Amino acid sequence: MHVSATRCITVGVSNLEYALKLFAGVMALRIDWRGELDTSLLLAWHLPAGTRARAAELSCNGYPYGRLRLVEFSPVNTTRVRDDFGANAPDSPLDIGPKAIDFYVADPIEPLVERVVKAGYPARSAPRKHQIGQTVSEEVVVSGPDNVPLLLMVGHRHARTSLRAGSPDGPFSEIATASVICSDLNASRLFYQELLGLVPVTDAETPDEYRALVNELVDAPAGTRVHFLLYAEPGEASGKILLIHFFGAPAKRLSGRMQPGHLGFSLFSHEVDDLSALRSRLARSNSAVIVEPPTRVITPTGARLAMLVRGPNEEMFEFSAPA
Repeated sequence: MHVSATRCITVGVSNLEYALKLFAGVMALRIDWRGELDTSLLLAWHLPAGTRARAAELSCNGYPYGRLRLVEFSPVNTTRVRDDFGANAPDSPLDIGPKAIDFYVADPIEPLVERVVKAGYPARSAPRKHQIGQTVSEEVVVSGPDNVPLLLMVGHRHARTSLRAGSPDGPFSEIATASVICSDLNASRLFYQELLGLVPVTDAETPDEYRALVNELVDAPAGTRVHFLLYAEPGEASGKILLIHFFGAPAKRLSGRMQPGHLGFSLFSHEVDDLSALRSRLARSNSAVIVEPPTRVITPTGARLAMLVRGPNEEMFEFSAPA
């Protein structure tokens, strides 16, 4: 059985046209499909009968991993998957659940960030340049549509073949990584490694000498111990999932927040070559919950079988295979 890296991430938006101004306009991601999602898919996502959804699917020049699906639901549900920025934010940056969507960008980062900000999407800080070991990088988090956190990072390890060439706005990659705040390292290892078969690229606690820097980058209190788990499909640079665990930090679970219909980062989508085998594995485990068993749905690429699964850190996954 093979589970792919993240093929697509769904982001719920309150205004599809406004969101496309950023992703298709400023970032020049390619719109591969645009239209209304089929009712069969909405019902599999457990949305109320009568819900409608306008959507656009975007890629980096057709790259098959790290695609973006923007969905505007009607009626609009104003629940945000995560809302952890600003003085009166109801959530904490440490709360358990989906965190941010990451894109690699070309160096220098400053003019690209300036274009994003001019389009109406504020940066949460100035770009931060840092060095950990031999790796030098620069990054900034901006508030995307409906305040979804978007991390822009100079892509020091990114495969150049998946960056578009010739954009006047400078190259933005497909979604390179998506991050999740993790509650239990062992449960997460069981789910991602043993059940899904993804490969840990990193599984380590931040060394003491970099703790202060990392605390600043991830908005953790000074002195917090941080462990990173990074999962990927072998040989693939994008569609990775980064789990971040804070030792001893007070946090709540964003229970039920990550799901289609809500605003923000709401769904991971992965392809599977044997959906029945994956369902059997998950059914025997306590680290995940099957929300919707394999169900035939109609997608823009045709009929597929889709299964919805809740992961150990409040993640929501859509695993699919040809019908």
